[in-house]
Amino acid sequence: MARRKTKTRIKHTISLETREQIRQLSLMNNSFMNLALEDNIPCVEEMLRVILGKPDLVVKTARTQKMSQGFKRSIYLDIYAEDSKGTRYNIEIQQSNEGADPRRARFHMGMIDVHSLKAGQDFKELPECYVIFITQEDVLKRGRTIYTIHKYIDEDLEAFDDGSHTIYINGAAHDDGTELWKLIHDLHCTNAEDMYFPRLSARVQYLKEDDEGMAEVSNYFEELQAKAAMEAEKKAKETIALKFLELDKLTLEEIAKCSGLTLKRVQVLAKTL
Repeated sequence: MARRKTKTRIKHTISLETREQIRQLSLMNNSFMNLALEDNIPCVEEMLRVILGKPDLVVKTARTQKMSQGFKRSIYLDIYAEDSKGTRYNIEIQQSNEGADPRRARFHMGMIDVHSLKAGQDFKELPECYVIFITQEDVLKRGRTIYTIHKYIDEDLEAFDDGSHTIYINGAAHDDGTELWKLIHDLHCTNAEDMYFPRLSARVQYLKEDDEGMAEVSNYFEELQAKAAMEAEKKAKETIALKFLELDKLTLEEIAKCSGLTLKRVQVLAKTL
């Protein structure tokens, strides 16, 4: 009889400093949240059921850092999900008041809508859409745990239902005994054992206490740092190129050579001037 092969558990060496940094993370950290919920339908489902008060909601797809391409500006959606009825959801973690501006919610809604219909589809087929901001502070400053925003007709205050819904969740809300407050509590938790919701707790425990999970976190943040460094270097090169373009004393080829950019990128920058 053939001997069954056993999966070898890979050992990871995580420094004490890195372990401590990981222990201090919570789901209110945008990057940690993205890692924890990437393709994690059960956790996203658990969150949406609490936020919307729909215990039977079934999530079909869940992604993080989904790029939505626009005509002049693109955005990355922190968490993008669709349920069994086709409703779209965008959950954003915002640690600064500026990041939760109402017009940003409008922009996110528009970007999702643009990609929700195929050519020839009737506008009536545009799916329901929720943009949900979970904020570090009480951005709307009314002392509520949750703010659900819909459109109304001014003249008679009747609802104007276009299928769009904006929700702000106050991450600084006090304990009001609700399931939503328990979710807010869990998002701030740095210790998985103190969390209320089992799916989120299990995921956080794996990423913060298991060696393989911690290695996943460490690698993810290293990749983010490398990407940020590359973006900073690219921006510095573009700044140099723009200064040369403003002087108008060198050819585009010479500017490309001096700045370290490609000729094609320099040509694009030249058009902006």
